[in-house]
Amino acid sequence: MSTTGPEGSTALITGASYGIGADIARALAARGHHLVLVARSAEPLDRLAAALEAEFGISARPLAADLSTEAGMDAAAARAGDADILVNNAGAGLGLSFERTAWEEERRMLALNVVAPSRLVHAALPGMLRRGRGRILNVSSVAATAPVWQGTTYGASKAYALALTESLAHTRRIRTSPVALTALVLGHTVSEFHERAGIAPSPPSLTLASPYVAERAVRAILRRRPPVVCVPSVRYKLLAGLLRHLPRRVVALPLLADDFTVTSYEAPRPPYGAGEPRTGGRESAGSDGQDGVLPAEAHGQRERQP
Repeated sequence: MSTTGPEGSTALITGASYGIGADIARALAARGHHLVLVARSAEPLDRLAAALEAEFGISARPLAADLSTEAGMDAAAARAGDADILVNNAGAGLGLSFERTAWEEERRMLALNVVAPSRLVHAALPGMLRRGRGRILNVSSVAATAPVWQGTTYGASKAYALALTESLAHTRRIRTSPVALTALVLGHTVSEFHERAGIAPSPPSLTLASPYVAERAVRAILRRRPPVVCVPSVRYKLLAGLLRHLPRRVVALPLLADDFTVTSYEAPRPPYGAGEPRTGGRESAGSDGQDGVLPAEAHGQRERQP
């Protein structure tokens, strides 16, 4: 696939309003790709679409859809079937341990992090194979490589994104076609995630800028032979390799892992039905705290993903 968008080439990006999603949209628009921008809230999508159309002369179509619902997934899947590039960036994280969250909060996070990406890959892949071109980018996280977010389902959900990508990318059907899948394994990325999730900010030495991450990701997927796993930083390549191969008893040490079962984060939370619903505890904000940034819109707020 060319690094400049072929005529009619379209990219669908979820969690596109803010953070990495918006920066990936900008990087693709700069290369001439038309866009379908998906997030929960319409207003920021409209602004971004108008700005990218004016700056780059491409077509950018906003699609307001809540990917934690069947209706939202169906709406996005209907557009994904025609996409030449699919970026599964939307997702969420919870700042409380598993036993302290409400099930509806867990259900919503798992819908965004696991079910929606699977649904969209399932919708996009047949058309890509039929047309003989296509790229899929699934945003994962360093948390996928080891139990560094102990006591939560977040790392498990990001491990699914990584495993799904690898499972499909290594099949004969994909390996012998012009279609490619890549997992973006993120590290600490500049975002509002930590503040909203009630977690200490990332160390500056381990923090990546969202535009930098987006540019590296777009360059990777537009290669003639994209990598199955893209880690957009030498330091995180080393860290991800260590976390994946060190003994589990080592990576679970307090200096490497966040144990959400021993730390209490008290945050005021309106009841469901009071205005927009929100995820419990504190929710992530368009970035991946432990391993990267994923902006998906939820409850009128940006959600983090990876």
